[in-house]
Amino acid sequence: MNFRTTVLSLAALMLISIGSEAQKLKVTSGKLKDLSAHKSFNMEYSYEDGLLIGKKTEEEYVEEKVTSKNEKEAGTGDAWAKKWEENKKGGKFFEKFETLFNDVLKGDGVTASRDNADATCTLKINVYFMDPGYNIGISSRPAYVSMTATFVADGKTIAVVDMVKAPGTGAGGYDFDASYRISESFAKSAKTLAKNLKKSAYK
Repeated sequence: MNFRTTVLSLAALMLISIGSEAQKLKVTSGKLKDLSAHKSFNMEYSYEDGLLIGKKTEEEYVEEKVTSKNEKEAGTGDAWAKKWEENKKGGKFFEKFETLFNDVLKGDGVTASRDNADATCTLKINVYFMDPGYNIGISSRPAYVSMTATFVADGKTIAVVDMVKAPGTGAGGYDFDASYRISESFAKSAKTLAKNLKKSAYK
């Protein structure tokens, strides 16, 4: 491979890497600027019925993982399934979202948390797609998460945002654990949403 070919190959890899960091965000209803009066959010999280994990249903994905891991070492699949449920219901995934959302907007006086009795607006996060990606050392692909964010105040929907395929990878590529990659996808979604709020509602 000559020098020019090497440079072109590296450039192509850089473009792929840059592209993988992007996330599509679309306001499908209302306007984010109308949230300017709200700086305290009550967070609610849910998963879409029929949640897809890659090209599989969640049931198929979990069953395959449990069977595969138990065949290699008895009990490890069952332990994995328990941890998966813990992460889904607020362990690693939603905690990561909340932390990053608050980090980006703390300078604007914004706070967001579950069971926030003082909140003036509820932010409902509904996850409808997850892809765990993979990392086998010589080859890897980031995790992806897609979700909707619905802002509700006084019984009225202020805005609905669709966030498609937030990529999640570890620093330096050290992301061999699927739950870690997925949690980074939640972090990416939170940062993307918070930055858009910062520009539209709190500028």
